[in-house]
Amino acid sequence: MKKKSAAAAVILVIALLGGGAAVATGVVPNPLSEKNNETNVVDVVDDEPDHDDDDTTVIAGESMSIHFLELGNKYTGDCVFIDYGDIDILIDAGSKTTSSQTIINYISPYVQDNKLEYVIATHAHEDHIAGFYSTKTTTGVLDKFEIGTIIDYPRTDNNTLTATGTLTVRGNYEATRDKLVAEEGTAHYTALQCYNNENGAQRVYELGSGVTMEILYQPFYEKKATTENNYSVCIKITENNKQYLFTGDLEKSGEDGMVDFYQTNYGGLGHCVLYKGGHHGSSTSSNQKLMDAITPDYVIVCTCAGTSEYSSAASGQFPTQDFINRVAPYTDKVYITTLMNDFKNNDYTSLNGNVVFTVKDGTPTVTCSGDDRILKDTDWFKANRVLPDAWK
Repeated sequence: MKKKSAAAAVILVIALLGGGAAVATGVVPNPLSEKNNETNVVDVVDDEPDHDDDDTTVIAGESMSIHFLELGNKYTGDCVFIDYGDIDILIDAGSKTTSSQTIINYISPYVQDNKLEYVIATHAHEDHIAGFYSTKTTTGVLDKFEIGTIIDYPRTDNNTLTATGTLTVRGNYEATRDKLVAEEGTAHYTALQCYNNENGAQRVYELGSGVTMEILYQPFYEKKATTENNYSVCIKITENNKQYLFTGDLEKSGEDGMVDFYQTNYGGLGHCVLYKGGHHGSSTSSNQKLMDAITPDYVIVCTCAGTSEYSSAASGQFPTQDFINRVAPYTDKVYITTLMNDFKNNDYTSLNGNVVFTVKDGTPTVTCSGDDRILKDTDWFKANRVLPDAWK
């Protein structure tokens, strides 16, 4: 296993006590807060005091951590980093090109060999891929690290060029990807190639003992969608029979199609301990059929609570009441990265902040760089949303 550096204020200590209880302490970097040395750990038993020693790093045994990142600006976007031993996986790199340095600063202490084994670009929207490529003033994630394998969308309706012939967000990402393939030996596959085990691609990638990454099938890999979100690549991480699901911005018809496909062909998707809340907690994703199929224990959403970026109406702002109502019957362990105070005036702060979901010997812990309260207990929720009956 790689040695994890604590020099950049990233410490995760996971140990087992004699009685089998899990203890976790952590320092999670937070680009939106000056309180980078504060850490909030929830859902753990902590029998010993925290130790703020930047010269000490302890990782006891094999563990996997899944990081939901804040992106250093007021815009909603996705970026999930998965660290398991020598394997580093990055799912998306939103929200803007300026987010790339925030992402790089966060993940660099974990990527000790300077290599991301797997990069997944779920779909060709700016808030998911803009941080991958470099500009005149920024270094993109794909240019910063060595990249082993890139897996991305089989279809897209977005153009690669503007009307004046310059590269679009999609064009810049794909040009960077293709250069890595041609010049650096990076492998590139679409999600459909992976599902079909074609041309060297794999449906299931073995990450370690009892841990796999599976590229799931959904129908819009092969047919036209009415929204770019429905081209999203879907991934399932399995760790000792426990499942963790990531669906990008997949919307209702994509979710329903995926659920039906797995029910017909594999007996269902099955229970998921963790679900990355789809499409930033919008009303169009995390629909009933998917929630009934995966019955999640934890839901973590990369979003700005109360942002007017996409909707001026409070009811349409993330996370929506519809999203909350559909998730509530299964879990109240819902976490939101960022809080928007005033979008127009660029006033935002952390809600839960960078959220780290760590699994050690099958036991999960959640570490927040910001507020450690679950969504229903936050001041924003109490002022802006209605408590579902399941949460009463």
